[in-house]
Amino acid sequence: LKTPTSKSKAQMKFLLASLLMSTSVSAENPFSAPWFCHDLDCPSFTTRETIDSSLEIRSYDTLQWASTVVETASASDAGDIAFHRLFDYISGANEKQEKIDMTAPVLNYIQPGAGPNCNSTFTVSFFVPWQYQTESGPPLPTSSSVFIESKDLGEFAVSSFGGFADDNDMVQEAVALTDKIDESKEVDFNDDATEGNYYFVAYDSPYRLMNRHNEDWIGVKDV
Repeated sequence: LKTPTSKSKAQMKFLLASLLMSTSVSAENPFSAPWFCHDLDCPSFTTRETIDSSLEIRSYDTLQWASTVVETASASDAGDIAFHRLFDYISGANEKQEKIDMTAPVLNYIQPGAGPNCNSTFTVSFFVPWQYQTESGPPLPTSSSVFIESKDLGEFAVSSFGGFADDNDMVQEAVALTDKIDESKEVDFNDDATEGNYYFVAYDSPYRLMNRHNEDWIGVKDV
């Protein structure tokens, strides 16, 4: 048997280190994200389709998000205000002054106001990168307006649409999705959706012109 040389030992160490690194990466991010995540970290989910109405149903895992709450009359205005707060957080406004990678999507949980002239409540969230999806979690925000939460999202009927979405687009898509859920004999609205609450979900930079992807989510349960 040949005695390993110092060169072969070094090569072996390099191969073992490479193997450990690749194992670590796959453990941190176990989810093969769809194309519209654009190679950014995305929350993991499984998907199925209803037979009677071809609804896309997704089931999301319980994961950590960085969130902020805005009360205003416009989802677009809320998104702008919230984005700046959350972007400051990932840019270093946290207890470790760390730069945190941007992820997808930007999640906007909409709780409509009681009337047409009333403010609605918008909880806007950035997905926490997979490397921080641990018991210790990401660094805590320094702003009192931003908080880290574990979201047990559950199941949703999903509507996908393109373009630069405004408030009218969000509502129109949600209305069409509501009609499809009404028609389905396989799923029904969950308790949160019965209250009129839903999600608008954005995946794209404002500078992306083509192949934009937006979604509305409405909570459902099996009949």
